[in-house]
Amino acid sequence: MQKDSVDRMIDAWAGTQPDLDVSPLEVAGRLLLCAHHLQQSLTEALQPLGLTFPDFDVLNTLRRRADPTGTNPTDLAESALITTGAMTTRLHRLEQAGLIRRVPDPADGRAVRVNLTPRGRALAKRALTKVLAADEAFLNPLTPTQRQTTATTLRHLLLPFEPE
Repeated sequence: MQKDSVDRMIDAWAGTQPDLDVSPLEVAGRLLLCAHHLQQSLTEALQPLGLTFPDFDVLNTLRRRADPTGTNPTDLAESALITTGAMTTRLHRLEQAGLIRRVPDPADGRAVRVNLTPRGRALAKRALTKVLAADEAFLNPLTPTQRQTTATTLRHLLLPFEPE
């Protein structure tokens, strides 16, 4: 079997500190490295469209929610796991680019709702196609059965951290 960088790291630890249990690196190290490589692929896929991954996330969250009255910026921030201040900055940039519009909330005059513009909707659709292609390329080494097993295993790891 071909060795990867995690195998080499484990071998190095075995040589310098053989009593140290580095077995968590078998999974955790590979998860971190895979996440890094996938993030890099997604960044490269979105760059020609002039989008960052956080921009993509906002645009496609709006598209997926498809709320005709728009989405509350606080809901977007919670979905992206960022502060409302960071979301405001992101929304300002997307609004300046003509991809979203913020309109007053008819139910609360102090609040706003966020909608995609037609240009934003079209770009979000193109970006999703690029991201799914990058995801597919990343997962290409796995068989359908391996993908399903991996998805199930990762779900078990993720669920304890998910909100009820």
